[in-house]
Amino acid sequence: MAQQRGLWDWHNVHLIHSKTVEDLAFRHVVRLAQRTGVGMYFVHVTASDGADVISEARASGMPVYGEVLTLALSFEAERYKESDGMKYHTYPSLKFEEDRNVLWDGIMKGDLSPARMSATSGGGNVGIEIRMGVNYTEAVVKRGMSLERFVDVTSANAAKLLGMYPRKGCIAAGSDADFAIIDPEFRKALELSDLHVRDYNPWEGWDVEGWPTTVILRGKIMVDNGQLLGDGNDGRLILRKVDQSVLNRPAF
Repeated sequence: MAQQRGLWDWHNVHLIHSKTVEDLAFRHVVRLAQRTGVGMYFVHVTASDGADVISEARASGMPVYGEVLTLALSFEAERYKESDGMKYHTYPSLKFEEDRNVLWDGIMKGDLSPARMSATSGGGNVGIEIRMGVNYTEAVVKRGMSLERFVDVTSANAAKLLGMYPRKGCIAAGSDADFAIIDPEFRKALELSDLHVRDYNPWEGWDVEGWPTTVILRGKIMVDNGQLLGDGNDGRLILRKVDQSVLNRPAF
């Protein structure tokens, strides 16, 4: 069908996996969740249509949550037409500028959260190192999000949703000593040399104001003034259980 409609070129992927597809899929799953009484966590929300479904479900008291990749908060589908446009691709595909704005509105008012910290974005984009700095710039500096709210949407809420709170997501006696220290005076256009994985990055040249310069994991300094000190052996398996309050109604 895509070939018959003249959409066979890859940069039309957002017209194939469209906003309507997201709307139908989200509404189908929410309906099943409503019938079975379970919580629902949507990853990689890309369109206003999906954000609307989540907002409606939460307004009715359903324990429905949604997250957004920083890629979808930063770029829109017109970028696909650039000569190296594939570097912007993710799954699902990017949508339009109006969708990007709606996703930010959802984060600012509380229906959505930036994606939890994972190694890459869909499509292989190196997405972990840029997330705190780019989201701090866009949410706190440009849109006026409070620091307390920024901590919630990037740390505490994810820990609660995934059953790791209060071991993760807060500063308290008995919690893991995990810290990301952001220097608010850091101002520059990002270069690959600022990152530790330097294949390619769609945020190269992105102006940031604020950047995590020190990262501490369970009391061990992993990054010091931008220098990586940790290695792949520092991770630990965490046994977890989601609190029932998260599953009964929107917890935040």
